[in-house]
Amino acid sequence: MSKKNNGRPSATGGGAATERSEEYKVGPCHPPREHQWKPGQSGNPKGAKRKPSSIALDLKALLERALDKKVTLKQGEKKQTVTMAAAGIEQLVAQYAKGDRHARRDLIALADKLGVDLMAGQRQAIEEALTLNQEAILLTYVKRQYDKASTPSPVFAPPELLDDDLQDQNKD
Repeated sequence: MSKKNNGRPSATGGGAATERSEEYKVGPCHPPREHQWKPGQSGNPKGAKRKPSSIALDLKALLERALDKKVTLKQGEKKQTVTMAAAGIEQLVAQYAKGDRHARRDLIALADKLGVDLMAGQRQAIEEALTLNQEAILLTYVKRQYDKASTPSPVFAPPELLDDDLQDQNKD
């Protein structure tokens, strides 16, 4: 009978079953044949305990269902049916427009997450205003630098310091 590299007897040959039982030695990592697992039998017959299902999927479905519900809004004499999600966004934007700092934070975070440009309509006006302000700042700076270079400021010293220098010169 031939042996493989792993040290186990091969299953080839007619009298392999009788030869295997004679050569098999019981020891560490080699339990007796009658106590080994049979083919297809699990080592844990009851199986692993099932994990409880995640509540996140249920919460997500509930949130999506709640946001898709229709609600009727009344603005003056006009009635409009929209989803709860649309009504919530409208309310968030209205709070933002009133100056609510929490609404501002939430709206900016939501817009960033969704890729919405909040400055889309005002970008050109902001750039023009900045260029006018920048031009005024530069002109003021140039004027100050020119005044420094063209007319040096006079240095005034107290009279007692001026007299000391004259006395020192007279003594020499």
